[in-house]
Amino acid sequence: MLPAEFYKENRRKLAEYMEDDSIYFVFSGEPKESTHDECYIFEPYRNFVYLTGQNCAHAMLLIVKKDGKVKETLYMHIPSERDQRWDNLIFDPEKIKAETGIDSIEDILNLENQLSRVLFDGRIQNAYMDMAHWKMSYPDSPDMRFAKKLQAAYPFMQVHNAYPFVCSLRTIKHPAEIEAHRKAVDITKEGVLNMMRNMKPGMTEYQIEAYYDFVLKYNGVKRPAFTTIAATGQNANHMHYVDNNTVTKDGDMILFDLGAQYNYYCADVSRTYPVNGKFTERQAQLYEVVLKGLKAAEEATKPGAVKDDLQKLSKQVMAEELVKIGKIEKPEEIDKYYMHGSGHNIGLDTHDVGDHGLILEPGLVFTLEPGLYFDDEEIGIRIEDTLVVTEDGCDVLSDSIPKEIADIEAVMKR
Repeated sequence: MLPAEFYKENRRKLAEYMEDDSIYFVFSGEPKESTHDECYIFEPYRNFVYLTGQNCAHAMLLIVKKDGKVKETLYMHIPSERDQRWDNLIFDPEKIKAETGIDSIEDILNLENQLSRVLFDGRIQNAYMDMAHWKMSYPDSPDMRFAKKLQAAYPFMQVHNAYPFVCSLRTIKHPAEIEAHRKAVDITKEGVLNMMRNMKPGMTEYQIEAYYDFVLKYNGVKRPAFTTIAATGQNANHMHYVDNNTVTKDGDMILFDLGAQYNYYCADVSRTYPVNGKFTERQAQLYEVVLKGLKAAEEATKPGAVKDDLQKLSKQVMAEELVKIGKIEKPEEIDKYYMHGSGHNIGLDTHDVGDHGLILEPGLVFTLEPGLYFDDEEIGIRIEDTLVVTEDGCDVLSDSIPKEIADIEAVMKR
């Protein structure tokens, strides 16, 4: 949990954005069944987390703005004695009020009756929902289902999507959010170091990954920010390889793309290491090309820079280096080996909300991740950092996770 004042301020900005005589609602989400009577680990809708700090299922935040006055109510599932006994669902309204700064906590079963009274006189003309719908084929979210129900009952009501506005609030991070990112990166670093000190040829990718997973669990991280990639040889040339079941060989490089999360704030780091702890001359040559691309982009990261220009800079530097070592003849030939963007916003989601072509401002947290993929040499190299824009440059949060060849070999030798 971040401080209650953080969530109160986020809701204040949202209420200021709303028209008078309007309502806003956002649901936390519902558990999803995995098989039979098992459910996946519940993941709350991130805009709900941003406005309340709560991670419970079957909850809704309702904001009513009427006559210039704002009333906030958090509707929640009140657990029965059986829920408390079997699923350890604890309901402590005073604790929730202290964590959120919301004074009104109600049973979700009372929602429709209480909302009907608010809407009875017809003065509420606008309803703001929170809809992130990436594909038309996606099933309706709880917010969408509720919006349709509202419009059927109150045809005069105009429904608006507040999702873009809430996302704009999320783009620039509060200092407390940056500290949560920093903690997530610190846990990630511990996990990476544990793998480096224990990996050796003959282990499977998942056995190496297990040393990382242990550190996350030890630090209370129930699940990583995203599915870990641990890819050796040709596997590293497939961007989203997650099988992690190949036996490593002496002379292999292994590409890791991984990150812990802390209070739902994510780290995202990529590193590529020799499994036996020692780079070959060729591996070092190709690795330095990618590292130079990353360093150039990081050195250019500062307020006022255009985020997409950093990717272009990484690509240009790597292309020039590939020409120097004779891998390509012309810079444009780099497209044979470089086929993804270099970085993305990061926050409550690994690929976080916000305009990817934006001009950098202090408080923006994002990643830079140049990579080159050589099918002909069965080598894939990606180096990615999580960083925050500062007043005069950037703070590379993951900079202490070894990425210089000398540092990598020194750690793995120990």
